[in-house]
Amino acid sequence: MSEIYEDVIGYLREKSKLLSEVEKITDSMAVVPQEELLGCTEKRGKLVDEIKIIDDKLREFAGMDNDIRSVLNNSCEKDDLTPELSKVYIEVLAVNAVLNRINSNDNVIKNRIEYEREKILNKIQVFNQGGEAATQRYYKSIHGTGGLTTVNVSRDIKI
Repeated sequence: MSEIYEDVIGYLREKSKLLSEVEKITDSMAVVPQEELLGCTEKRGKLVDEIKIIDDKLREFAGMDNDIRSVLNNSCEKDDLTPELSKVYIEVLAVNAVLNRINSNDNVIKNRIEYEREKILNKIQVFNQGGEAATQRYYKSIHGTGGLTTVNVSRDIKI
């Protein structure tokens, strides 16, 4: 097998492995406590950064070999591939399978994050209303329910 094909297969397997980790994290985000969502998102982001590096390397290989490019872009006919390219094609299919599973779960995760966001906004709103009401009660207790009462406090207190 050509060395370039072996390298591409190695990168595709690494990408598939990283995507599987992203998939596990994505699946867990549907059920983890709200406090853990940020950590999951950060882990996913780090893995995606690693995947981008692999994608850059795969683009380099695609630039060197038209056959590799057509296999990586899924713009080839499976029946026309050499046995070496068929192995690359199988790895591309494995990567695409994981990507499809992740994409199918993304809406669930987006909805979960939106739900948690709304809960937090509601808590903030309730807190702000509670704080405003407490301020009004305090103001009324100091100044009475009638008009404003002036309180004379000397700033020149000597001890």
